[in-house]
Amino acid sequence: MTISITEFKTHCLRILRDIEQSQTPLEISKQGKIRFRVIPLNDAEKTPWTRLRQSGILHAKAEESVLSEQDFEAQQ
Repeated sequence: MTISITEFKTHCLRILRDIEQSQTPLEISKQGKIRFRVIPLNDAEKTPWTRLRQSGILHAKAEESVLSEQDFEAQQ
């Protein structure tokens, strides 16, 4: 698939999500010439941290911290 750089800039987050889901490379053109290629990583290439993204449930409210004061040590 090939799109213009203007279209990519306008819809980049949606386009990147689509690329990740479809695992299909994307070519981005500028002034009619292919200038960039976006290639999604397969799951084997992703780090353990990125594989865990969006796989859990956050039980804190938006304004709450998931850390407590005991999680920090003050240095003097």
